[in-house]
Amino acid sequence: VATQVSSLKLHKEHKHEGVRYSCDQCEFTGSQSGLRYHKQSIHEGIRYPCDQCGYIATQVSSLKLHKESKHEGVRYPCDQCEHVATLKSYLKRHIESKHEGVRYPCDQCEYAATTKTNLKLHKESKHEGVRYSCDQCEYVATSVLSLKRHKESKHEGVRYTCDLCEYVATRVSLLKLHKKHKHEGVRYPCDQCEYTATSVSNLKKHTKRKHGID
Repeated sequence: VATQVSSLKLHKEHKHEGVRYSCDQCEFTGSQSGLRYHKQSIHEGIRYPCDQCGYIATQVSSLKLHKESKHEGVRYPCDQCEHVATLKSYLKRHIESKHEGVRYPCDQCEYAATTKTNLKLHKESKHEGVRYSCDQCEYVATSVLSLKRHKESKHEGVRYTCDLCEYVATRVSLLKLHKKHKHEGVRYPCDQCEYTATSVSNLKKHTKRKHGID
């Protein structure tokens, strides 16, 4: 009972009262559990290695999700389209964004994000000028993810090889696009003319340039 009461208290503090706990070693602020994970992973260097591959997690929960997704093949199919997610949280985001039209508008410009995380990243990058410097060169990223990709590609030589041809990508997302385009024949038709794009980004560029649609 005591554990349940404590969990409920933390939930209400974090979700409804906006209570934040500050790290005594850096500028991080978050929920009590978030602060605990932050200090363990960032300042104490605690890691949880996967016993089946080279993946190393900073949280036990992250390791569990990794093993379910990568080694056990756990998937979460959408009941409204053909999308299949590797995590429950990804499926929830997909449904909210694609089928329910949920958006999170920025209070400083016209931007509207499909997730709270994307809105936070947008505001940090566009309105607060938050930047992340590489400790090995002069590169400066606008997000932690961009910095991670940069370091993997430029300094660690991480590559993702296509299992159907000799193509080698610097990012998983690029490899997925390559396989869709080259090996699966996925195309994105314009609903204004006969143009067919090989990627969503190219379709958006086409509709903006040719039809004036953002």
